[in-house]
Amino acid sequence: MASRTAFFPGNEPEPPGVVRDGTSTRTDPDRRGHAADLSAALRSLRDALRAARFPLETDGASAARHAAAALLAQLDEYLMPRAARLDAPLVAVVGGSTGAGKSTLVNSLVRAPVSRAGVLRPTTRGPVLVCHPADGTWFGGHPLLSGLGQHGSADEGELRVVSAPLLQPGLALLDAPDIDSVVARNRELAHELLAAADLWLFVTTAARYADAVPWRVLRSARDRGTVVAVVLDRVPPPVRDEVAADLSRLLSEQGLPAAPLFVVDESTVDGQGLLPEDQVAPVAAYLTEVASSELRRRAVGRRTLLGAITAATATADELAFAAMQQGAVADALAATVREAYHRASQTAAEQIALGAAMRGAAYARWRASVASGEVARVLRVVQDPAKARPSQAPPGRALQGAIATALAALLVEAEAPAEEAIVDRWSADPAGRSLLGAPDDDTVPDDHATAAREVVRDWQAWLRNEARLAAPNVRTRTRGTTTAATVVLATVAAAATPEMGSGEGEPGRGSAADALRRVLTDPTIARLAGRARDDLLDRVRQHFAARSLRWLRRVDAQRVEPSPAPRLRQAAADVGVARQLALVLGKAA
Repeated sequence: MASRTAFFPGNEPEPPGVVRDGTSTRTDPDRRGHAADLSAALRSLRDALRAARFPLETDGASAARHAAAALLAQLDEYLMPRAARLDAPLVAVVGGSTGAGKSTLVNSLVRAPVSRAGVLRPTTRGPVLVCHPADGTWFGGHPLLSGLGQHGSADEGELRVVSAPLLQPGLALLDAPDIDSVVARNRELAHELLAAADLWLFVTTAARYADAVPWRVLRSARDRGTVVAVVLDRVPPPVRDEVAADLSRLLSEQGLPAAPLFVVDESTVDGQGLLPEDQVAPVAAYLTEVASSELRRRAVGRRTLLGAITAATATADELAFAAMQQGAVADALAATVREAYHRASQTAAEQIALGAAMRGAAYARWRASVASGEVARVLRVVQDPAKARPSQAPPGRALQGAIATALAALLVEAEAPAEEAIVDRWSADPAGRSLLGAPDDDTVPDDHATAAREVVRDWQAWLRNEARLAAPNVRTRTRGTTTAATVVLATVAAAATPEMGSGEGEPGRGSAADALRRVLTDPTIARLAGRARDDLLDRVRQHFAARSLRWLRRVDAQRVEPSPAPRLRQAAADVGVARQLALVLGKAA
């Protein structure tokens, strides 16, 4: 077996804060205090991540959700437990592609068939952690890898802990599922385990060492500062040197020049499925050396921990930016709604001011009322309520109904362009499309007319009450209410329509327009007309504001309040400060 010169972390002077005591080390109180600071900062980051959500389908939202879940798992399963206890056994994850021989290597290192190996794929469905019997308590009750759970069975996804007396104490081997497994959950679990490793023992083969997937994983280890060793497995002896040299070159080019490289020849396994002992002896020696002293174990754990923390703070900053993007997109979607309904409100107000309600059927009713003398009778009752006959149907009721119908139609017409603008704008945005529902669903419930009729009906009720209260005495209140309200309604809704006075009233009485002008000189009627117009416009604004809520609530339902961005950014900064302090003082634990 050929190997590149192994780099053994831990061959450095004793870090500050560590006091030698024979062959062991003990930690001074000041060091424990700094460990508490780092642990507290990591807990704050975990809390910030738990509160963060990315519900809107913005660019990068899916990646942000995945990154947040992965970072939470790493915090729970590795960063926080390791920051609290650097003296815990190291976890060396044995990872790699399908068929690389990971389980066979693990079995061969401990000289026992502890992990299932075979030709069927995937072979490793649940991770297998192999440790010395003296270290079993760490993985039975310690939070390290606790997120995976500890079980005695080999069920899919469950962590199985196996004792191996021949393994060096202080080091556990974790046989992970394939990083390119055909089973999605196995792939996810493999990457989760690699993120929870103190050391990666990455296994590839002579046939697959240049594949893209392994190099993506190795680059992520490089970026996190994880200690990595590479095993090139199943190498035909005639090409051993050539393939090893090429892989060594690739490792250097990818920023991993110090990663130990071990080459295992293609060979026949024994009856238990184990490789010849001499073939795996260099790998076993490397692992034994790494775990041979607490100082070296701490060095490996500290290096990987601080590198992982650096990557974690960068991820948290990226998630803060993603959260900020979520808020910006939500604001933009809401702004589209508000702008569209503001235009609808302005359009309706302008149409009312222009007398649009007195066009069409309402205008025809007005002309008929003028021609029949009904308007003249209305004006006489308003001027002198005593002339109203109790048995006579209040004049102007038909005209009042026609104008009310026209006003409701005006509101519906003003809202239609607003909804079209919202659907068009939201359909052009992934987040907006998700709020609309199915991509081809560009409609909303057709309740426009009902809502508009309710606005006008409520306004009419208010107007009748105001007319009754404005009457000078009880007699007027009981006999002139409907007629006064009808005249004011017509005045407000059609004041800007010059044609409203065309036509003659009763003979000898002059035109209806002349009579109307005389009535409007009455201070009470003039004040009521002004108040009625203002009230109608207020109701129109409120109507469109209420209608916009149907859309705004869809956006608000996806908002995360308060925004997680500031909290994530602050938590990342706090972790960075704690990490820097631990690095400078050599007090990561």
